[in-house]
Amino acid sequence: MKNLLKNKYTAYLVLYSLYFLQFLLDIVSRIQDFDYNKNKKNILITLTLLYAGFIFYLSSQSNLSIPSSMFKIPIMYQLADIFKSMGLVFIIDIAEYAYYNMDKVAHMFLYFGLGVLLHLTFRNSENIVLKRYAAIFAVLLGIIYGITDEFHQSFVPGRTSSIHDLLADGIGVTIAQIIFVILIIINLQRKKRKNDREDPNH
Repeated sequence: MKNLLKNKYTAYLVLYSLYFLQFLLDIVSRIQDFDYNKNKKNILITLTLLYAGFIFYLSSQSNLSIPSSMFKIPIMYQLADIFKSMGLVFIIDIAEYAYYNMDKVAHMFLYFGLGVLLHLTFRNSENIVLKRYAAIFAVLLGIIYGITDEFHQSFVPGRTSSIHDLLADGIGVTIAQIIFVILIIINLQRKKRKNDREDPNH
């Protein structure tokens, strides 16, 4: 009787293991068959919303600070000496400003990321206007979200809303758009040169 029960449990274990393996293979098959290009728009929208939710989560934290000790490592002083010897003192000035205003720098980097995702989302939109003016809409929506974020922070204990933080948000979003515009211009010029080489009579 004990051997029979043991064999029964073993059979169930093997059966459920096979079910689980089939489930995993089904997931892998779905991933392989997934058309990323066809669903790029929905993927970008999802990533943008998740990123915006991440910013909202960070803004909801009462005690959120960047440890300054991480910038006081020996290599930082060595880099400072190198920049001084090269006459690039302005880089040290920028680094010092970033050190004493790390919260503003964090805002810039966070909203730079948001600006990238917003631009890509608008660029892959089916709406012609959104696609053509992706950079403008990204800046506008990024700043609007920054305003709502600062308003939200005013209700979080230990946090305050600041026009300087909003300015840093706007700068981060705008820098992302400037980089995109530069890349688009470079790409267009490269295509033009390529077409000129292929069509010498043009």
